[in-house]
Amino acid sequence: PQSPVPNHYQIWQRSSWHLGLSLAALTYVIPLNIDNGNSLPSLLWLITPLALTGVATWGGNSRRELAAWLSVAANILAQVLLFPFPETRLLGLGLNTVLMFVNTRYLQHLVSAVITVGFCLAFSAQLLWDRVLGFPREFIPAWLIALAIAINILWLSRSFIARKTNNLARVYTEATDKWASVLCTLELLLLSFHSVNVYSGFIPPSTAILIAIILSFVAIAYRNWQQPTNLAIFALAWSLELLTAEIIGFFGRSLLNLSIANIALGLTTQLLGDWWRRKVGAERFPVSLHIVPLIYGILGGVLRWGNFADWTGLSSMAISLIAIGIGRRNQEFKPLLYLGLFGVSASAYELLLYQLLQSNKGGFGDGLIAMAALGTGIMYAYRVLSPWLLRYLPITPQELKIIAHLHWVWSSFLLMYAIANPIQSGRFVGLGVGLFLIQYAILQGRNNPNLNLAETWVYLGLLEAAAIRFYWQGTPVEVLFSDPLKPFRVAIACLVAYFFYILPWSNWGWPKRPWLVAAIVWPLVVIWETSTIVHPVSLLIAAGFYIIIAWLDRQIRFTYISAALINWTLWRWFLDLRLTNALWYVIPVGLTLLYIAQVDPDLNQPEQRENRHYLRCLGIGTICLVSLWTEQWTGLGSGILSILAIFAGLALRIRAFLYIGTITFLINAFNQLVILNFRYSFFKWLIGLLVGIVFIWIAANFETRREQLTTLLRNWITELQNWE
Repeated sequence: PQSPVPNHYQIWQRSSWHLGLSLAALTYVIPLNIDNGNSLPSLLWLITPLALTGVATWGGNSRRELAAWLSVAANILAQVLLFPFPETRLLGLGLNTVLMFVNTRYLQHLVSAVITVGFCLAFSAQLLWDRVLGFPREFIPAWLIALAIAINILWLSRSFIARKTNNLARVYTEATDKWASVLCTLELLLLSFHSVNVYSGFIPPSTAILIAIILSFVAIAYRNWQQPTNLAIFALAWSLELLTAEIIGFFGRSLLNLSIANIALGLTTQLLGDWWRRKVGAERFPVSLHIVPLIYGILGGVLRWGNFADWTGLSSMAISLIAIGIGRRNQEFKPLLYLGLFGVSASAYELLLYQLLQSNKGGFGDGLIAMAALGTGIMYAYRVLSPWLLRYLPITPQELKIIAHLHWVWSSFLLMYAIANPIQSGRFVGLGVGLFLIQYAILQGRNNPNLNLAETWVYLGLLEAAAIRFYWQGTPVEVLFSDPLKPFRVAIACLVAYFFYILPWSNWGWPKRPWLVAAIVWPLVVIWETSTIVHPVSLLIAAGFYIIIAWLDRQIRFTYISAALINWTLWRWFLDLRLTNALWYVIPVGLTLLYIAQVDPDLNQPEQRENRHYLRCLGIGTICLVSLWTEQWTGLGSGILSILAIFAGLALRIRAFLYIGTITFLINAFNQLVILNFRYSFFKWLIGLLVGIVFIWIAANFETRREQLTTLLRNWITELQNWE
């Protein structure tokens, strides 16, 4: 058993250990104060890590690991002393490298292995710096080549070491991989800085740099070809970008050429990704291959920003195709798919806009028509190519329809907006585009299960049909309708509207209501447009048309339009006859009000009895009031009208006629008495005498037949309550 009191050997061993560490630390401080011209003291300090390595290798088990780690620290500290002296720098690095291999063999720790590989790299760099191999140390691209070679050597060493299964091989495998990754990142950063300076015009492109990029690309590909990671794919894409930029730098250092190259890289990597995805499946497909093509495309777009030429539209379309290719891969990428589809349309407009700006022909309206034609073509392309698009793109038929509908809306807007701008030669094109847009809208309303949506589409198509008549101007159709047939446009519109009304739209798959509304509104629109030149016969035909519509649809209110048209025809006839009496113009209006009061379905309801009475009073009262005002001297016409109103009220049992007729008769009689009183005094005495006799007779009969007259009056009042 071990003695509780250590023997003199253990005391001497512990004392020597602590004393040696103290002296080693002291020897580290002393050389810092020695003149830099004398490198021998610093070189002698290498004895310290050498001794510690010896202790770790052959010493006792209690301090071997500590000695090894202290040796590692001493090797690092020794470089602080040796680095200022070029004469000892290489020797020190070489010895420290050997000692680190020994320490790592014992420690078998990742940190020690990383430091060992670092010393190897530093020793190799010092060899090149000291021109031992004739290396041109002033030539910066040569260092980038050396760095790329070092990366290749490290990853080759890793693959060789990885074949062994012991722990020492494992830590060296990981150490070489980490150092290669760090150096590769540094290499790519330095190469990127070089490319930026090339395109900034500070330095020319270099073949040596091209070799360094190729070596870096090869190293990355070799390291990751069996199990490519996302980080490795990004690094390969980065190096490929640098290679492309350096090659293009030899041909003028054009950013536009670099933009085109990036877009080509984006398309290539996107197609390569599609192939790889089909090969390995969506689950094993790296996420980086979704991102890399997009980065190439975005970089290509940024590099060509601010340029507008004949090829920029094609580049925009290529970027859009990249977005579509990526967006169709996963459901989560669908917004990217929509953005790509929008970009395809926008790039097509970009190509067209460039051609329009170059041609300098036509007005602004002609350009709008051309863009509307392009949008219409894209719209029909979506519908014609829908079977193929639905197989290629992960979208539903409804989504594809919405995209086509948006193009219809945009093209219709452009076509309508073109009307308000100068058009020189595009009227026929605008008319053709309008016909296609009308056809599209109306066909969307056919066999549509959503009735409201179907009606909306038909309404839109019919409205657009009415709007594109502007494009008829200057065409044979416009000439035909402007000269010989212009006064009869209303009659022709009624004929067309009649067919719109009677055709079996429901049997053909369309909702019937929009066509009926169009049939009703269309003649009125034509009447409004040709109000100054419309022929009276056309107005009468239109009135007859609305009477027919009222009869077919059992909607008596359509006859109100007929009444208004007849009134308008009569007024124009009265004006042609030069009739100045206002009564001629008021009688049709009053009769129309009486007609409405008689036939309106709502006014014929029992609860509308008072409103119907007031409307009749307004109609007959307007006629009688104007007759009093226009014939106040003779009173003959007013008297006849009032008597006719009284007899009509009695015959038809309508209070309004009786009341207004009686009031008009009394006012007319009083007015005539006043006129006679001023003009003929004899008639004043005669009329006064007759009136007095009548009043005396009424008073005598009233006193003798009071009960009979009271009963008669009560019966009249009761009966009037039951009149209309």
